[in-house]
Amino acid sequence: MFCRSVKGMDSMPKDMTSVRHDRLSRVMAFLQSKVRATHDEIFSAGEYRSNRTLQNDLYYLRGIYGADIRYDIHSKLYVMESAGIFHLNLRITESEITALSAGLNMAVHFLPHLKDSARSLFEKLGNYMPGEILSLGSEITRSTLNAIPVAEVDAKIFGTLVEAKRSQKAVNILYSSPGKMPKHWTLSPYDFYFRGNAWYMASYNHKHDTLSIHRISRIISASISDEGYVKPEDGGFTEDYTLSAWHVIPGHEKIPVKVRISEPLAQTFREVKWHPSQKVEECEEGGVILSAEVPNLYEFARWVMSGAPHVIVIEPEELKEIVKGFAEEILNGL
Repeated sequence: MFCRSVKGMDSMPKDMTSVRHDRLSRVMAFLQSKVRATHDEIFSAGEYRSNRTLQNDLYYLRGIYGADIRYDIHSKLYVMESAGIFHLNLRITESEITALSAGLNMAVHFLPHLKDSARSLFEKLGNYMPGEILSLGSEITRSTLNAIPVAEVDAKIFGTLVEAKRSQKAVNILYSSPGKMPKHWTLSPYDFYFRGNAWYMASYNHKHDTLSIHRISRIISASISDEGYVKPEDGGFTEDYTLSAWHVIPGHEKIPVKVRISEPLAQTFREVKWHPSQKVEECEEGGVILSAEVPNLYEFARWVMSGAPHVIVIEPEELKEIVKGFAEEILNGL
């Protein structure tokens, strides 16, 4: 097993004991998760025995780590504006190095707003790690990245959207829909998800008072808005909503669909789970029956068409009519 001490970002200060380092790491992690915290909450998170030690640590985090931690006298809360620099002291194995290397290459490809940071961290790891182990992670991801192209996204725009969600601030965007003039929208970002080679953002649309989905690669510009952030009605926004999409379009509706899939396409559904609600049953005559609950029949119908002639709709009738309509449009266009 290969193990090595890694000091990330900058080397650890000489006066840093392992006990204090662990305590500072706990406090930083706590502040990042809370953003706003009381004195007592920080005191408990750091397992402090005296207020003087806590204040010394906060001074240290601000000065050495560069963390922007301010005290709001009105709310009597400590506010983490930015984390600054982390000092890491880890023991990691060869397989963990390979996983980290592969993950960083994935980040460069799939997370444009983190591209420069991922490359910078990869270079820093190279100062401490055997080059052949780092290269192995890169080789593992190369074929995957070539097979999954990603719609180009402006890194600055993506970063602005992510920061707006983190800090719960609304954004003003200029959005270009296919075949339409660009429009200005004010949105409260809720979630980001990747579907069909592109990144999407689910957000509250201030003008239409509804949930909106925007493809991030079509956002021309984005800036923080002066309008207040509108939180989800249920107080939270989970990935259940975005996972509801069969392909791209999510929704709250759960429409039961059932189709028969013949070989060789049926084998794919034995091997891969395409949707959280998916159920696959074997047919006596061969192939499988796929059941699922989808939020949008038109999107599912387009998928049925893409699988022709190996996909036959069983139910609902509305889905059959939509597929029939698509087929007629194709034939009439010939």
